[in-house]
Amino acid sequence: MRDFSTRAFGPGAKDVFAGVEAVHIAACGTSYHAGLVASHFIEQICRLPARVEIASEYRYRDPVVTPDTLFVTLSQSGETADTLAALRNAKRAGYRSTLTICNVAESSMVRESELVLLTRAGPEIGVASTKAFTTQLTALGMLVVALAKHRLRDAAHERDLVLQLLQLPGLVEKP
Repeated sequence: MRDFSTRAFGPGAKDVFAGVEAVHIAACGTSYHAGLVASHFIEQICRLPARVEIASEYRYRDPVVTPDTLFVTLSQSGETADTLAALRNAKRAGYRSTLTICNVAESSMVRESELVLLTRAGPEIGVASTKAFTTQLTALGMLVVALAKHRLRDAAHERDLVLQLLQLPGLVEKP
């Protein structure tokens, strides 16, 4: 069975995920909508509280942060000004760690976040951001599995979640 927590999210992810008690997601546009879907799965599967905010709103707040909360930013480009500002504010706010899910390896968000998962979706061609949305949902699915690994004691359930993720490429290709 693949260990998503160490291979995909980088060194230190396994220890970070083991202590996460809540997840806070900040994003804009299509990424925000992917975050909304993910919050449902984080709560239902991992049994962790999950909150999603539009990044432009987060940056003007002074949120109450519990120390074991993971702060997640989602961005296609990694340069979205409001999301980058939210990440910078979060780093000062006392979150357990920061994670960026992004398409661009050289972006500011990737460089400034403690943990990173690259979607490697390539450039988005059209206005409808289906490729970014789909890859972000898949990446967030990997996050759910990584968090669930530390919350669920049922290896069969974890294996089922991983197998479902591995089936996605074939399902996308179906007519």
